[in-house]
Amino acid sequence: MASSTDRQPPRPELAPPWLPRQQRRWVDRELRKLHRRGVCSLCGGAFRHGGPTAPGFDTQGNVALACEGCIGCLAEVFGLGLYLPRERSAEAFAAHIADTDQLLADVERRGGVGDGMRISKVNFSATPWIVNDDDWFAKNPTRSHRARMPFPGECDEAVAKAPPGTALIILVRQVKPGTRVRAGNVFGTNFLPVPDDEATIHALFEVAMGREPVPPDDEALRALIEKYKMESRQ
Repeated sequence: MASSTDRQPPRPELAPPWLPRQQRRWVDRELRKLHRRGVCSLCGGAFRHGGPTAPGFDTQGNVALACEGCIGCLAEVFGLGLYLPRERSAEAFAAHIADTDQLLADVERRGGVGDGMRISKVNFSATPWIVNDDDWFAKNPTRSHRARMPFPGECDEAVAKAPPGTALIILVRQVKPGTRVRAGNVFGTNFLPVPDDEATIHALFEVAMGREPVPPDDEALRALIEKYKMESRQ
């Protein structure tokens, strides 16, 4: 009679697959500890049963598991989950992370994020800038790109680092209604305000995403903008 051995299926990884293997193991261990603890890494509040949670890194680079109200405070988000305090909750959590990673990959592809780059922060709460972008694109349904000044609290550290004589401008691409990719780019004050023109902002967004080289001078910038104006006419 042949003998058999029952083996438990391997535990699904909670860490996103795009991290290096050694870092994935560390992230996976930390997330399992945080999930068992059942409290938000940022505010310390207990997770609500069935409530949204998000794994990511805090501003110090530590692995964190945030509650719905603290998701926007993470420096980097790499998944979404629902807190289910049961034995199989880790498996359900892993499935949510996998689904979200695929969703983010699709947004990055459609949003024109350059090779080797990743979206570093995901916003789900109705921040003032998200509401403002919602309203602006609703009023401008033929536009896919927008340039605007940053809102207080949106990227204060990056604004403070802008060299004298320059300003950080937020370039926004709407992938679909309610889903957008934002990129910050520093411009000399002689180029401000950025012309409110679809082709111009489209060209600048491609530069910010690394899909076009940085124009070395104003003449090269004008040529790049003209290229996108020609494409928009075709």
